[in-house]
Amino acid sequence: FFLGFFTMLSNFFFSQSLVTAGAMLVALLGLLTALVNAHMPVGRPPLSQTFRIAGSMALLGAPIMVALFMLFPRMAPLWGMPGDNLTGRSGLSGTMKIGDMAEIALDDRVAIRLKFEGDERSMPPQSALYFRGPVMTGFDGREWQAEPFREDSAWAARVAVPANLQVSGPAVRYEVTLEPQRQPWLMVLEATPDAPQLPNMQAYMTQDLQWMTTRPITEVLRYQAVSYPSFRHGPDASSRQLRVHTELPPGFNPRTLELAAQMRADPALANADAQQLVNAVLQRLRTGGYNYSLDPGVFGEHTADEFWFDRKEGFCEHISSAFVVLMRALDVPSRIVTGYQGGERNPVDGYWTVRNADAHAWAEVWMENRGWVRVDPTGAVSPGRIGAFQRLRAPQGAFANAMGTISPGLVQNLRAVWEAVNNGWNQWVLNYTQARQLDLLKALGFESPSWQDLTTVLGVLI
Repeated sequence: FFLGFFTMLSNFFFSQSLVTAGAMLVALLGLLTALVNAHMPVGRPPLSQTFRIAGSMALLGAPIMVALFMLFPRMAPLWGMPGDNLTGRSGLSGTMKIGDMAEIALDDRVAIRLKFEGDERSMPPQSALYFRGPVMTGFDGREWQAEPFREDSAWAARVAVPANLQVSGPAVRYEVTLEPQRQPWLMVLEATPDAPQLPNMQAYMTQDLQWMTTRPITEVLRYQAVSYPSFRHGPDASSRQLRVHTELPPGFNPRTLELAAQMRADPALANADAQQLVNAVLQRLRTGGYNYSLDPGVFGEHTADEFWFDRKEGFCEHISSAFVVLMRALDVPSRIVTGYQGGERNPVDGYWTVRNADAHAWAEVWMENRGWVRVDPTGAVSPGRIGAFQRLRAPQGAFANAMGTISPGLVQNLRAVWEAVNNGWNQWVLNYTQARQLDLLKALGFESPSWQDLTTVLGVLI
């Protein structure tokens, strides 16, 4: 019996979700009922009587369980085993192959939860919720890479360029609950000058403004951050290092290169600066009959050519990639930034929820005396994607469609309640760390609490 208890509870080594906890509670009551029944062989007592005794025993043990949970000295992580597969559970990756990101829109799992400080007036608008992930610079014609491995001096010099981040305006303070993504990047709003305080790990910022941790995040992680929606970064003046951001692979997208030559030959754009060229390309996206699509089909060898001239539709990575290729063909330094954009507020607990389906790709263009400037070309094709929370969704199953027809708001309300309960589990159970234990002792009157104090209080209470 006790081997059965241990084997059952070992499930927490692999999953600490609320669903797993509920299943383990049911299994515990069932096994405890069987144990009680094994000690009552005479007279064949009814199963209901046995279950009542087992339930009473579980209730009597609950206060001791709560005391052990609150006060037993713990070491982080509380439980868990390292997984062999450290590939990302989120939709983000160190590379972006054209067409892959559209599959992320099918994943409705929660990636990030946020709790903003202050009232709603102090919160940034939904259109400003950009969570910065890997920055893509290298391009081989089909795939963008965050850090292409090169040994030439130009690339080494680019890596050495500082971020030169300058923030202004009011700060946004918030708390992040990051789901385990098995990747080392730390999701924060653009732009965050100071490192978030993390338990038992260090964070550092790259020259591309991406915050990283020293190891993959394999458990629910909670941290506070301070961001400034108004910022600028990167070099103010042109330099040799920026030439890396104008490189294109030879032999790819000849029609896009020809389009760039035609734009440069236009008298209205002959002496245009980067901002004027960006405006011209965005105007082409707005008026050229381009569409935002979850399923534009499989692109061939010349992805930018197909988007600009043949298909004229695509998901965010198709649009951003074609935009950056054209800007580089115009000799304007540019790159792709991946991450998340937007989110929705849960009316039950007030937390903002960002899902894997909110993964997004946008562009950054370097401009004289301004540094790197965010440009989201998807907004030119589909303005509702940026800020209005109009997402492309995968077709629903028959049951979901039937529920939506009977009661359109029922499924959404049930999901909001479930996510609020699940978020409470993450906040108060999985994130009950040693620091929070010591904070509890401080509230009880201990000036400098330690694990010895935890042991003393626990012993006295039991």
